[in-house]
Amino acid sequence: MIRSRVQSTLKAVLLLLPIVALEVACSRPPEQQMLTQYFRAARNRDNTTAAMMSAVTLDPRQQGSVESFDITSVGAEQRSPLNLKALLDAAEQARTAEAEFQKQKRAYSNANLKTIEEVLKLESNPNAKLTPQQAAVKPVWDKWRADTATFVKNLTAARAAVTAATGPVEASLTQPGQPKFDVNTFDGEWVNKDVAIKTQFTSPEGQTSEKDLVITMSKAVGTQAGAPREGKWIITKIAGL
Repeated sequence: MIRSRVQSTLKAVLLLLPIVALEVACSRPPEQQMLTQYFRAARNRDNTTAAMMSAVTLDPRQQGSVESFDITSVGAEQRSPLNLKALLDAAEQARTAEAEFQKQKRAYSNANLKTIEEVLKLESNPNAKLTPQQAAVKPVWDKWRADTATFVKNLTAARAAVTAATGPVEASLTQPGQPKFDVNTFDGEWVNKDVAIKTQFTSPEGQTSEKDLVITMSKAVGTQAGAPREGKWIITKIAGL
């Protein structure tokens, strides 16, 4: 009788084990697996894998490494429009303005080349006396040179803004079997959510401590050339390091 009861109890436990395992697996947030893979790649300095999952770096030699973690909360998704076209238009306007400026600068330089060369040679001598023609050309050419830096700076900033905005979008949308990201035909939103975690953290010096981090995960959602596109989640910010 006792043996029969024990056997019945064991059978019941064995039947429940798959259910319990399934419930435990289902209770884990979907962010758990991605963060586990990312922290492992970062810890092992597997830069190729880490770069596919994140737009930011977590170098164990510079910032430290996450040894283990528990997710404490997952924030609601926040959506914002991707104004890629506006950035592209601004970069094109900056390029056009810089090109026109360079054209006008070359025209002035060609028309006054001999005098400009004379002025440039005399710049190394602070006591040099300028002819009336040189004195007339020098301030004009000085302004051309100063304005050159301004136009180049504006163009560089506009291009950097495009790169900063499109880089994470391209990383999110780059997936096997999916069309290549086309900044000119993609239109959509940027989706963010914050994942708060409690970690066992090792500093670059090897000291271990508990550290609370907030991981921002993001993805692009929209259309490209009229076809629906939805990117994968990537890490775009790690706060609390």
